[in-house]
Amino acid sequence: MAFDSPALSSLKPGEMNFAPSPRAIRTAVLALESFASFPVIGPAFLLNLSGGVQKIANGADPRGAIFQADLVSLTNKPIRFPDGVTVHPTISIKDPSRPDLIFIPAIGNDFFEDDFTRCIEPHRAFLPWIKACAAEGTRVVSECTGAFLLAATGLLDGRSATTHWFFADEFRKMYPRVNLQLDRLIVDEGSVITSGAGASFTDLVIYLIELYSGHAAAVLTSKLLALDLGRRSQLPYTIFSTLKTHNDRHILQIQNVLESESQSRWTPESLAKRAGMSLRTFDRRFRKATGEAPSTYIQKLRVEKAKRLLECCNDTVDEIAHKVGYEDARSFRQLFGHFTSLSPRTYRVKYGFPTTSGTELS
Repeated sequence: MAFDSPALSSLKPGEMNFAPSPRAIRTAVLALESFASFPVIGPAFLLNLSGGVQKIANGADPRGAIFQADLVSLTNKPIRFPDGVTVHPTISIKDPSRPDLIFIPAIGNDFFEDDFTRCIEPHRAFLPWIKACAAEGTRVVSECTGAFLLAATGLLDGRSATTHWFFADEFRKMYPRVNLQLDRLIVDEGSVITSGAGASFTDLVIYLIELYSGHAAAVLTSKLLALDLGRRSQLPYTIFSTLKTHNDRHILQIQNVLESESQSRWTPESLAKRAGMSLRTFDRRFRKATGEAPSTYIQKLRVEKAKRLLECCNDTVDEIAHKVGYEDARSFRQLFGHFTSLSPRTYRVKYGFPTTSGTELS
């Protein structure tokens, strides 16, 4: 693979590939025209680099399998990305040999793509090739919104998968036969593996290195590149987004009430009374409009407000619990952990401002 970019001028093609090995995992990273180059060249670079890491540690004969990652395109023509990087794919899908692994990068014309049906179209010619390779035993993995392209092959039907949490609603609408597990950062279904948001491709690469080359190789690579090892959830990074594009004005009014009066002790029963509906009717209409049960919606809204308070203020966790509508701080902590996979204290350490006193508020 070759790169033309001032920012990457020190990287030469020969430095990105390592000597063939009987245990080399031939990896095809799809050179998709996308919003940026890093979802494409990042995984290819890290996979190839992992072989060099092993050789440094273990000598000329790595103890685990190494990766030979190539950028694979439809036509072999150079691709110039909006960030100014040009990549030169080394092979095309017309190559008769089958890879051991296909890596599908994130897709989309911009980072906040809003029409995945449209952005899949330029890459639709990849789909028969991906399916043919999978039928011959190739494992297929996707990062971030690459799951949309993978799902278009049908290989995820009836299986579990994950993708970027921001696009969960769109994914569910397009692929209702896929069991979306949005809390998971990586979902391994054997022949298909998917990963979550944005830069989680680093987690996916480390996961693949461990899968093919062993734990020691994964640990060594993560340490040398200062990458976290073992992240398995994207819950700490999700932001609860209230769905308000529906046409049920009564439910919309209730949503606005919940947002403006989040400290109030609302229950589904009291909200149904406020909306002038029976509890059964209110529950049915609320679920249809928002995709959430009223009780779950209230909990997520409160946790989201608590996250913002933990990020920007010095109130204790007990005080924040009270501000978002919980008398029992212990119950609040349990609920917070359920929706974020972190304790309030850990969340504050990760995302909040350091306290002026140097002590942590619990």
